[in-house]
Amino acid sequence: MIRNLFLSSLLFICVLSLNAQVWTQQNTNFTDLTTAIGVDQVVVVDENVVWVKGFNGSGSGAELKIFSRTNNGGTTWTAGHFTQLGATEMPYVLGASSYLNAYVIVMDTVSYATSMWATSDGGTTWVKKTSMFTGGTSFADGVRFWDAQRGISFGDPVNSIFEIYTTTDGGANWTANPNAPVPNPANEYGFNGFDCMALVPGGIGFIMTDHGRVLKTTDYGASWTTTPTAPFTSAAYNSNKIYASSANYIICAVYTQSSNTWQWKYTSDGGQTWNTYAPIGPFYNYTMCYVPGTVNMFVATSPDVNTIKGVAYSHDGGMTWTDYTDPLLQPLGSNIQCLGVGFFSQQTGWVGNYDQGGTINSILKYHDVTAGKNILNYVNGNDVNMYPNPSNGKIWFRINGPVNEDVIVSIYDLTNRLVYAEKLNVSGTTSAECDLSGQAPGMYIVHFRSGNDLKTEKLIIR
Repeated sequence: MIRNLFLSSLLFICVLSLNAQVWTQQNTNFTDLTTAIGVDQVVVVDENVVWVKGFNGSGSGAELKIFSRTNNGGTTWTAGHFTQLGATEMPYVLGASSYLNAYVIVMDTVSYATSMWATSDGGTTWVKKTSMFTGGTSFADGVRFWDAQRGISFGDPVNSIFEIYTTTDGGANWTANPNAPVPNPANEYGFNGFDCMALVPGGIGFIMTDHGRVLKTTDYGASWTTTPTAPFTSAAYNSNKIYASSANYIICAVYTQSSNTWQWKYTSDGGQTWNTYAPIGPFYNYTMCYVPGTVNMFVATSPDVNTIKGVAYSHDGGMTWTDYTDPLLQPLGSNIQCLGVGFFSQQTGWVGNYDQGGTINSILKYHDVTAGKNILNYVNGNDVNMYPNPSNGKIWFRINGPVNEDVIVSIYDLTNRLVYAEKLNVSGTTSAECDLSGQAPGMYIVHFRSGNDLKTEKLIIR
């Protein structure tokens, strides 16, 4: 009877876990009349405050000057317009430091002049920053924030240095950097776009130039160097993208219009050496973000119906990718189009998509309080980790510790059927992968045995 009660309790917990919503649809509350409003930029300030920029994704009609924001994790969104912009001025790159304070790089579609605008009242009023990017050759490229206080905005070179401003008070005041990097060659410049600058918590930042060089700061933009070698060396690039998870790990790409191709490279040693980036699995190269708080996790998206579309994650620096799976992401059995992406942590993030006449509402939230929560159990003196949990069936074990004694991993379903067994030879740090993707979704029991020590954990497979 006790065994039956135990199994019933486990089954009940399993049903609750399987029915818990990891992905939820949220309503950006865009009111503009179009059949396809897309969210192409997601700016995550913290786990509650998020700004997004929308655009007309229908392929016809006027472009939209719209944004939305939330201060309760997306339970409610408040949409607005960049009302003060001129008729030919369009918002291009959005940044935010709080629920009230945000900044946007604006480009005039006729003159191609750029400027930066700011709001301190949540977007009701946008004011042009007349102290920034006002020179005759100024061209604003991007704006980002490391945290609620420290941010950076950069533009093309003026007076023989890149035009870079930093703030330490959330954007209330911006200071020009007289020690900004020098272009080399003299006609070197940056690119205007959301993915042309990468920031990593702790003051680390990267800007990639049109000549393939990577500019680097580790002190919130106060001083700059370049990586020891450049990933690309031609001046024929028409756009670029750069992402990073640390001062040493960088992924970047350049686009050449004449060949209509992207070239990708990565470095794990701070740019001493660069390698051709050849990811395995569903790599979505529309946009990507590093997941703060993780060692080397990225999330990437694509809306491209002609090649591949969807949203996927990587735990190994983008080398291997796995689709997120959820009824909202594959409503008809195939991936939906996904656009902007921003994650606060491994547990919480947002992905933009298209509003189909008010039925999809343009934004999806990922929230899984168990994601990345390693078991962190000591088994016979060694630290044993299992992740991710819940999982799509692919699980990693990582064992670290001083005791060179094997760890036997056994996984059982709720009928006590053994579905996996492996003896892991432990020496320092040991990693191994387990593939249970062929097993039915549900709860499983994992045993870790080493010597006379046994630890047990629950595992959810979705």
